[in-house]
Amino acid sequence: MISFFRKIRQKLLSQNRMTRYLIYALGEIVLVTIGILIALQVNTWNENRKETKLEKEYYCRLLEDAEQDLEQLNQFASLAEDRLKASNEAVRLLQKPNAKKVEVGEQLGLSILAIYSDFSPTSSAFDDLKSGANLNLIQDKNVIKSLNNYYKKVEGYLSIIQVNANIALDTYYLERDLFESGRIHSQMFSEKLIKGMEKDVYESMNLDYEESLSESMSFKLLNGGLTYISCNARQLQLYAQIREEVERLILVLEPKCLEK
Repeated sequence: MISFFRKIRQKLLSQNRMTRYLIYALGEIVLVTIGILIALQVNTWNENRKETKLEKEYYCRLLEDAEQDLEQLNQFASLAEDRLKASNEAVRLLQKPNAKKVEVGEQLGLSILAIYSDFSPTSSAFDDLKSGANLNLIQDKNVIKSLNNYYKKVEGYLSIIQVNANIALDTYYLERDLFESGRIHSQMFSEKLIKGMEKDVYESMNLDYEESLSESMSFKLLNGGLTYISCNARQLQLYAQIREEVERLILVLEPKCLEK
């Protein structure tokens, strides 16, 4: 193609047809310019297409993270419900005369089981998005705003959950007499002590598993049981609020991920 144009130029020059040569040269420049512009346009279109594809991939990754958070929340809420049920049962037992140590101890132990929340919002996609210039890929700035609001609110809710967990645990360990409170009676049936104690040590405990709590100890533990009800009920409330935030975020991300 280049040799073809060169031959035309040479022919025009040899024929001393300068006017036509200049027109031809100008036309050639225009054609080259148009070719360059088209190439740039195609390159820009390809880059935009790649960025659009990557943007959608991020929307889908962010959606997956939010859905994982929802699954986590369901698990932690289920644990909180079990703790709340146990703390109610403990209060129910403690209001009966001659409440057995082993029964009360078991329910009080279940009332604080895994009360420290291990829930942590999944943020791998958002962390990746914030690195470098990737954040500029997201054209809908409402999505960025929704993500920032979500992680900020969840952080606040989790701090309250930790405060409630500390209150419950401090209350539980405030009573240090394991024998009077019945805690050791219930723990003797736990896998931790069954496997941790050597056989002769385990048998030497020789506890009376029919023994009842004293009236004064029952009153102390009743206060604790009521505290556990309050703390677990509050945690359930906070998990529900976090769930609302996750579901709100999913409503923002889902259409973006499914968009063609």
